[in-house]
Amino acid sequence: MTNLSPDHPQFFQRNGYIGMIVDDSDTVAGREIYRDHETADGTKQRIFIETVVEEDYRGAGLAGKLVQYALDNALDEGYRIVAICPYVKSWIEKNSDKRYADASDTARPEHFN
Repeated sequence: MTNLSPDHPQFFQRNGYIGMIVDDSDTVAGREIYRDHETADGTKQRIFIETVVEEDYRGAGLAGKLVQYALDNALDEGYRIVAICPYVKSWIEKNSDKRYADASDTARPEHFN
């Protein structure tokens, strides 16, 4: 079994967010907050609202790991990506894996409800 660390985090999904634990304290070090949406034509979208890494855990690259896990999870579950969160949007733009950009939709007014 792998010990928890910033290099080997444990991810979990709850209603409305994906969390990350990186040590034995069971403290949630970071959260990717999202909301699911279905368009009129039946397209499933996951709207990424906010990326939060607790202050004691900042500077270890956790936000990027959390975003990548959350985006991969969304794609695996058949969702398209809507990045409202500036960090998620920037991460997708800087990432060389085009799967994320190809699965991204522009944020529209209905995504902010």
